[in-house]
Amino acid sequence: MQISKKKRWQLLFPKKETKKEEILKVLLSNRGLKSQKEIQTFFSPPDPYFFSLSDLGLDEKQFKLGLERIKKAVVKGEKIIVYGDFDADGICASAVLWETLHGLGGKALPFIPQRAEGFGLKVDRLDQFKKEGVSLIVTVDHGVVAYQQAQHAKKIGIDLIITDHHAPGKKKPRSYATIHTRKVCAAALAWFLSLSLAKKFPEKKVHPGLELATIATVTDLMPLTGVNRALVKSGLLEVRKTKRIGLLGLYQAAGIDKEKIDTFEIGFIIGPRINVSGRIDDPMEALRLLCTKDEKRAFLLASKLNDQNRERRDLTDQAYFFARQLWLEKGKNEQLIFLSHESFDEGIVGLVAGKLTEEFGRPSIVVSTKGEMAKASARSITQFDIIEAIQSCEDLLEASGGHPMAAGFSLKKEKIETLRIRLTDFATEKLTDVDLSPLVKIDLEIDLSAIDMSLFNEIQKFAPFGLDNYQPVFLIQGLILKEVRTVGQENQHLKLVVIDPQTKKTYNGIGFGLGSYGPSLNLSGTVDLAYTLSLNEWNGNRQVELKIKDVKSDGKGI
Repeated sequence: MQISKKKRWQLLFPKKETKKEEILKVLLSNRGLKSQKEIQTFFSPPDPYFFSLSDLGLDEKQFKLGLERIKKAVVKGEKIIVYGDFDADGICASAVLWETLHGLGGKALPFIPQRAEGFGLKVDRLDQFKKEGVSLIVTVDHGVVAYQQAQHAKKIGIDLIITDHHAPGKKKPRSYATIHTRKVCAAALAWFLSLSLAKKFPEKKVHPGLELATIATVTDLMPLTGVNRALVKSGLLEVRKTKRIGLLGLYQAAGIDKEKIDTFEIGFIIGPRINVSGRIDDPMEALRLLCTKDEKRAFLLASKLNDQNRERRDLTDQAYFFARQLWLEKGKNEQLIFLSHESFDEGIVGLVAGKLTEEFGRPSIVVSTKGEMAKASARSITQFDIIEAIQSCEDLLEASGGHPMAAGFSLKKEKIETLRIRLTDFATEKLTDVDLSPLVKIDLEIDLSAIDMSLFNEIQKFAPFGLDNYQPVFLIQGLILKEVRTVGQENQHLKLVVIDPQTKKTYNGIGFGLGSYGPSLNLSGTVDLAYTLSLNEWNGNRQVELKIKDVKSDGKGI
């Protein structure tokens, strides 16, 4: 595959450093950590079990109103529906809240719609639940834009409590209570609500699991700063030592060493397997896995999700290569990628949009026209609020929701072209003066002689890494290229051996997904590398290795 567009390198600190102490100072400064209090809080974040309502950005009146209504429903034995969403965050949130209500003795059932039914509350489902005697519905991961649905729930006599973290719409739904924040994901919000509920019934000894909130926070790409950093830093310990049978089955099926689970394993191995049932099958399968107490059932469900994940990867790759070709054939330089086709499966359009955005450095919208209604997913860049763009076209849409970086919507097929024109014009206006080349942010240039186990261990203290707390990226220029080869089943990864011209020492580097760079690299020349540090463990040996983010061989890295 050709390299579609060269990446821009942005060096955040202009001087080259050689001493560990100075390198660490620069890393702190680049992350806006200057005062001693800020640094101390970053490295020793507060215990998430003691978060306050204000820490989570919650309205105290609405939270307490919802909490008391749920308590009343549990005490009186009312039928409760936990109405979730089909992505990993929604599934984890549903598991957390349902387990808590069930453990408290509440007559609660979880419900997660299949993707074909669509995101969020549906009026016909509300009518169905009313006929079944349901008097309270608690949403998780949706509802903040469900204005008409909330009106209908009130009309038919169902109390609706909304718990959500998505961008609100123009009209605030008139629910019994709306517990809304933009600071944490749905599962973290459900976890905090569950903690508060458990305190109302101290005799029940219910302990909501932090591990699911942690998995959802990472998978849903929440910024790993502030309360989210505190939650994940503590929660990773829970993920590693969990006794949850379903997660243990998932670890086994995926071949994960639970003691070594970090944000990478959550984001790229665990999260996708929870997500996959909602993409190509029934999301309730993932919920059953997370909540089961049966080891045999856990193994069967985990194996099924593992197999489905392989299928999902194949479907995504096929759709991505097709979508990529469609975009390249257009030969346009539009600021927004907008593609629609009947071959796109609605369960993977978000993954395809994400890959397009990553490669071409611009917001992407991929629309599936396979069913009666067109379904779309969007992914964006930091310079462009995709949900703002989508909400500007509400008059064309049947439903929508999301965040500034990721969103989804549905619409009638005859309106697709009108929507494409309007969204493209919106993006053109907003991104006129923005360089849309993919960007690699580099903390600073350091001497290779500064790289050792001591520096690696200090950098690990900045973890957990993720959105808005990226792994430190370093620069080295003018390395002699000794060896180039590609590895992987499809030669998709790049392996380099480089020589430091000053010390004559050799260093190994691996660039995941950079296999296409290989043919353009000249062994008789030099290279500049943007890289992070990783640990290579083999046969009891531990060695710091360069994990390559990007390569420049033309002397124009910066």
